[in-house]
Amino acid sequence: MTLPQVINQFIKHPSHLPKNIIWRFPKKISTKKHIFVLGAPRSGTTLAKLILTSHPYLVGPGYETAFFTYRDIFSFRFTGIKQKKMNELRQNCHDIVEFFDVFTHQVLMDHSEAKYYVEKTPQHVLQLGFLTKYFPNSKFIHMVRDGRDGYCSAKHHKNVVQGSDVKRYAKYWRKCLNSRIKLGDKENILDVKYETLASAPETTIKRMMSFIGETYHPQQLEPGKYSNNAITKIKTPVFAKLSSNINNSSIQRYKKELSTEEIEIFNNIASEQLRHFAYEVE
Repeated sequence: MTLPQVINQFIKHPSHLPKNIIWRFPKKISTKKHIFVLGAPRSGTTLAKLILTSHPYLVGPGYETAFFTYRDIFSFRFTGIKQKKMNELRQNCHDIVEFFDVFTHQVLMDHSEAKYYVEKTPQHVLQLGFLTKYFPNSKFIHMVRDGRDGYCSAKHHKNVVQGSDVKRYAKYWRKCLNSRIKLGDKENILDVKYETLASAPETTIKRMMSFIGETYHPQQLEPGKYSNNAITKIKTPVFAKLSSNINNSSIQRYKKELSTEEIEIFNNIASEQLRHFAYEVE
């Protein structure tokens, strides 16, 4: 959610503000297992989520809930759950962690085969410390992409506000990567490079599924399966590739699309983070 949208929520419901603050100091730690897909914007989180939820045991919405961002959790809506039911679920909870467990359980109940809920909101990477603390049994798939390629994609995506300027995107990309890097090696976090997924999709998907604890399903490589999702039906160029076979055509696009000055600006801001994930820095 954008800052103006969040502000507007609290203007409409000012009494929700103190309750939101209280709810973000959980009393208990979740024992449930969820799957979180997160990362800097335009890093392949949507593709990863679509591939995962084409598996019969995994389910998730075709949009980003922004559940753990600074939104009004008491105005939270979800397609498929009537508002009366959502209010009932919320009334029996004491904090945001408990509500997420209860809410996702309700979603799973509506999908007979599903075992795990997949939450894909890229900016949740900024809450990764909180999430790994309060959801220790969950699995976190952190998507990483060369930030310079990410900027090339973000420039054409109206919903990625950081894409308006190379400095702005580079600083935000650095912030997202630092949020992950500072946690170090953790058994429940898997770093998946977009470049690896694009170049060796089957091997990478099998690795992701093994990390989750489930077997790979061949349909996860079929565009007709993983593209059968609400987001791929949006007629816009930024989602066009999601309906095609996975390919590596977008790797190192920055070398053709960015000016020498733009590349230098990005490298000066985020060279440490680029090198951390083994991206070349001229």
